[in-house]
Formats: sequence, C-alpha cells, structure tokens
Amino acid sequence: MPLPVPRSAYRLPAVLPAVVLFAVSLLAPLWPAPVAGAAETAADYPPQHAETRALIDLVGAAVGEVEAKGVDGACKEFHAAGSRWFHDEVYVFINSLDGRSLCHPAKPSLEGRSVLDLRDPYGKPVVQSFERETETDGEGWVHYLWPRPGAGTNFNWKTTYVRRAALADGSEVIVGSGRYQMPMERLFVVEAVNDAVALIEADGEAAFPVLRDKASGFRFYDSYVFVMDGDGVHRVNAGFPEYEGKNMLDFADAEGKQPGREMLALLADRDAGWVDYLWPRPGDDPATKKTTYVRKVVLPDGTLLVVGAGIYVE
Repeated sequence: MPLPVPRSAYRLPAVLPAVVLFAVSLLAPLWPAPVAGAAETAADYPPQHAETRALIDLVGAAVGEVEAKGVDGACKEFHAAGSRWFHDEVYVFINSLDGRSLCHPAKPSLEGRSVLDLRDPYGKPVVQSFERETETDGEGWVHYLWPRPGAGTNFNWKTTYVRRAALADGSEVIVGSGRYQMPMERLFVVEAVNDAVALIEADGEAAFPVLRDKASGFRFYDSYVFVMDGDGVHRVNAGFPEYEGKNMLDFADAEGKQPGREMLALLADRDAGWVDYLWPRPGDDPATKKTTYVRKVVLPDGTLLVVGAGIYVE
C-alpha cells in the first residue's frame, strides 16, 4: 500500500452537500494459520463468509465482462434488471480513474458525471477510497455509510469490493459492487491495522488524529483502531475515547483476562498476533467476545506502541 500515507488515511475538505445518491456473524470455527509471530496481511485470511466470497466472485465476473466487451457493452449487461448484475440491492458500477461514473444501474443520472467528491455522512471520500484501495494491488475493500435503494437518508454500513479492469486501449477502469451490513472478516481488521502501522511509522504521533477521524478508513461498523503504549496507557481509542490517557493494564474482563497485559506479553517476542477477551461494542454496555489483531511498533525515540483492531464474534 502506498507510503508514507496509507490508502485509508485522507485529509480532505468538508462533506459534500447531500445531493448525491447514498447508498456479525459468528467466526468460522477454523481459520488459516499464518507463520506465528510474523506481521500478517489480508491475504493470510481468505474470506470465511459466503456473502464475502459471493461479492468477490461477482466483481471478478464483472471485470471479465468489461475486459471482454468494453465499458459500453458490459454496462448494457449490468443494466439488465433481474440479472445477476442488477437485482434487489445488488448492482455493479464502473468508474474511470479520474472519478467519473461510467456505469451506474442504480442511478443512471450519475453516468458521465464526476463523482470524485462523493462522501458519506462522516465525510469519508467514497470514490477516492475506491481509487486509493486499487492503486497498488489492483483490488481492495471500502467500508462506508450509504442508504439502501429507496431508503432516503436511512444510512447503513456498506462494504464494497473494487477491482481494476484493463481495457483494449491499455487504460484501466474501476469495477465494483457492495453489500449492506456485511459480516466482519478478519482480513478487514488486519488491513486496517497494517495501514495504521504504516501511517504511524511515517508520521509518528501526528498520525493519531487520523486514526480517530470517522472520515478515515480506520473506523467502520463497530471496529476501530486503538494504540496503547508499553506502559499500558491508551494513546488512541476512537471507540472508547474516555479511556485515552488511562492505564488499562490492570483492567480485567468478566472472565479475569487482562487484555492489555496479554497483548504486551504476546508481543514481547513477536511482531503480531491475536488476543481474545470480552469487550463491549462502542455505545453498548454488555461485554461480548472479541478477537483483536495487534502489531508492535517502535518509534525512533524507542517508544513501544501496540496497534490493534478487532472484531466481535457473537
């Protein structure tokens, strides 16, 4: 992913006026096991949920259509109501790399117009995120708030998978499709933590405001990135800002686990790993099972930081 600024970090102007279209399940019992202690990537965690796999397959097939038939030919297929491309809340879109909508079956009036500055209610630059996510690897995931078709301003979380497609003239376009209220995948939080680590390594503590920003890629659904120092003090906790500046080493969950101490112990002899414990969702009181991916970062002055994000598993 591009450095020094990771693809999830954006410092852009205020929210566009709302004249635009707005659009956890249990973990699978077995997960792939990457090399113990090594920093992981999203590729280490193949999607475990059928919805995620189906979305990947749909976009992959759509890319094949675009590359075989061109934008106009594929767009005609994508507009066919009741087809695999366009039904219920499902549609496939095509954007140019400069942010123009080339095909949008759910809202044809956008076609031919620049949608580069479309933002969700938190100010997240959605279309720019599509471009940034595909810039290095040719594919990626973007999470944002968007209304369901016909829902007006009733926003829900939406996860969109985007890929680049190569045209006959050598140019590229972005092809994507999304789903509302997707089940969380481990790959989503691994990617968020890795982006956060890259940003911290580049900018140090100046990265902290970005991690808290709802317009960044670090906050989605009930997931958020946190940063704890080697003494157990939470330096960043966007999900529970009341804990920032507090030492959480002695905090114990209902089962007696001390996640702060477990994280530091885990990272004593490795760069990354997972810690399980009970923790409430943001804005919710009852604690529930959470599994959190953590990575170790050492700043130039020797300060040890633990960077993490997790998913709730019930």
